[in-house]
Amino acid sequence: MLPKAQISRLEKKIAVASDERITAVFTALSDLGRFKIFKFLLQHQGVCVTDMARIFKVTSSAISQRMRVLEMAGLIKRQRFGQLICYQVKQDDPLVKCLENCYKILNKIVKNK
Repeated sequence: MLPKAQISRLEKKIAVASDERITAVFTALSDLGRFKIFKFLLQHQGVCVTDMARIFKVTSSAISQRMRVLEMAGLIKRQRFGQLICYQVKQDDPLVKCLENCYKILNKIVKNK
């Protein structure tokens, strides 16, 4: 059995704030619809909700709900232009850049099988 001091040190090591963000990102991208939207926004910045609804053949409400989850995970940001709400990927976020690079690598691996 581990001594209390060692248990305390181990507890501090596993309580990392960045783990919460990483978990939120993977949870957000675990849904195929949200993943496709994120992938789309990596290539097309500043697309409005109504346009995405037409592209993905879903309601504006469905897109908005998916965007909210991606925004809460810190992957995208929104801009309002009057009544239009448009979204873009947070290009300056190192985690987003990492995800983009991982997607490119994984996509090549999967296509080569």
